[in-house]
Amino acid sequence: MKELRDKLDRRLTGMKSVRTDYETEWKDIARFAQPARSRFLATDTNKGGKRRQANRKLLDSHGIEAFRTLTNGMTSGLSSASRPWFSLKLEDEELAESAAAKEWMSEVERRMYSFLAKTNFYSAVKTGYAEMGLFGTEATVMMEHPVKGAVCHALTAGEYWIALSDAQVPEALYRSCPMSVRQAVQSFKGAVSQRVKSCYDQSRYDEIVEVYQAVEPNPDHIRGKLGSKPWLSVYWDSQDKPDSVLRQSGFEEQPFWAPRWDVAGGDTYGYSPGMEALPALRELQLQVKRRNEAIDAMVHPEKIAPPGVRLTGQPRNVVSASSVDKDQIIVPYQMPYQAVAAIGEEVVKCKEQINGLSYADLFNAITNMQGIQPRNIEEIASRNEEKLTQLGPVIERVSNEKLEVAIDRSYGIMMRGGLLPPPPEELSGEPLKVEFVSILTQMQRMVGIGQIERTTAFIGNLAGAVPDVLDKLNTDELIDEYSYRAGSPAKIIRGADEVAKIREQRAQQMQQQQTMASMPAVKDGAEAARLLSETDVNDKSLLDTLVGA
Repeated sequence: MKELRDKLDRRLTGMKSVRTDYETEWKDIARFAQPARSRFLATDTNKGGKRRQANRKLLDSHGIEAFRTLTNGMTSGLSSASRPWFSLKLEDEELAESAAAKEWMSEVERRMYSFLAKTNFYSAVKTGYAEMGLFGTEATVMMEHPVKGAVCHALTAGEYWIALSDAQVPEALYRSCPMSVRQAVQSFKGAVSQRVKSCYDQSRYDEIVEVYQAVEPNPDHIRGKLGSKPWLSVYWDSQDKPDSVLRQSGFEEQPFWAPRWDVAGGDTYGYSPGMEALPALRELQLQVKRRNEAIDAMVHPEKIAPPGVRLTGQPRNVVSASSVDKDQIIVPYQMPYQAVAAIGEEVVKCKEQINGLSYADLFNAITNMQGIQPRNIEEIASRNEEKLTQLGPVIERVSNEKLEVAIDRSYGIMMRGGLLPPPPEELSGEPLKVEFVSILTQMQRMVGIGQIERTTAFIGNLAGAVPDVLDKLNTDELIDEYSYRAGSPAKIIRGADEVAKIREQRAQQMQQQQTMASMPAVKDGAEAARLLSETDVNDKSLLDTLVGA
C-alpha cells in the first residue's frame, strides 16, 4: 500500500502544479460572472463567506445573466431531458436494416432515456455546461447506486485535477471530496484512520476529513482475468499515515468525463468564453462604478459652507444657522448630466461585448434582434446558421469527450444491472455506435441542407428542357442524406433491402398487368389460327398452305 500511496501523492503533486497557472484566472471569472461557483470563493460547500463577500462587491450582474443564457442554451440544445438527443446504431449498416435490430435498439434507447431521467444526470449535465462556459473545463463522475441506479457528482473548478493520455484526451481524474467524520465512517467503515475513529467515538461527527479520490487507467489490468478492471479507483485520507488507503476498487468503463470548451496545443485544461470575456467583465464593473460615482456627485455635489454651518445633504433636511446667504454656499464643481449618459453608453458596449463572447446573443438571436419584428424565416435561418458554425468545434468536442462517455457508462451500468433487453441472436457481439440528434447537432447538419435543395431544384428545372439529366441524380442517396441532415426519425425511411423488395414486387405486378393486357390479342390470334386450320383449300387446310408458303 505504501508504494501505491506514494505514487498517488506524487502524481497529485504534479497535477496540482499544472493547474496552478489557471487558478488566478478562474478566481476572477467566478468573482465577476458567477460567485456561487468554484472552490476559490467558497472553499467549503457549506460555508459561503467568501462567496457572500464577492456578491457584495459585484456592481453589475450582467455577466451572471449572460453565462446563465449560455448554460441553458447548451443544455436545451445538446442534451435536453424533454426531447431525444441520441440514438443507437450498429456498425454493420446492413445488419442494422433488419426489423429485429431496429426493434431491439428502439427498446434499448427507450430504457436508457428512462434510466437517465430517474437519476440526477440532467442536473449534473447542466452544471457541467456552466463550468465549461466559465472555466473551460468540467468534470463529472458517474457512480453506480443500489437504489437510483447511478448518481452523478458534478465537480466545480478548484476541487479536481485532470491529466491527458497520449491521445490528448482526459484519462485521469483526481478530486478532493472532503467528508464529515460521520460520512467517512459510513462510507469506509473500519478503514478510516484512528483520528477519525476517535472523533466518531466522541460524537464529533461534523469535523472535516480531507479525502481524495484518484480515477485512472489500471496499469495492471489483464483482459479476461477475474476481478481485473480497466479503470482503477482509490480513496485515501491525506491526514492518515502514508502507507494506507481507504478503499481500492475499479470500474469496467470510464466513470468520469472532463470535456474542454477549446484547447490550444497540448494544454491540459480548456480555454473558455469566460476567459475571453474576462476583460469586458472587469471593464463593466469599472464603468458601472464610475457611473454610480457620477450620479452620486450630481445628487450630492461637494459644497463649501461658512464656518459653523454643517450641511447633511439629505432631502427635506433643515439646517439652522444665524445668518446664512445662499450665495455663501459654494459648489466648486457640478458634475455635468451628460457624463452619466456617456458612461452609460460604455456600459452598454461592455454588455454587448459580453453577450457576443459568451454566445448569449446566439441563444437570444430572435429576442434581441433589432428592427421590425418579425423578420422572415429565411433571414433568421441564415443568421442562425452563420452563428452556429462558430459552435461547431465545441459541439463535436462535447459529443466526443462528454456525451459518448456518459452513454457508454450508462449502458454498462444498465447491462450489469439487468436493465436491458437481451439482444437478438444475430446481434450478439456486434458493436454499437452513438449518433447525436439534439437540436444544436441537427442545426449544424442543416447548414448544408440548402445546397441539397438548390442542387435538386436546379436539376428539376433543367429536366424540363433535357429530361436525360434526371439520370444523373441518385434519388435514393438524396433522400437518405436529406433525412439525415433534417433529423428525420429513422423509422420513416425504409431500408435498401425493403425498398428493393417493394420495387421487385411492383415490377412483377406491372409484368402481370402487361400479360393480362395482351391476353385478348393472344385469344384472337388463337381463334384465327383455329379458323385457318379448319378451312379446306385443295384438300389441305388454309393454315398449312400459308405455313408452307
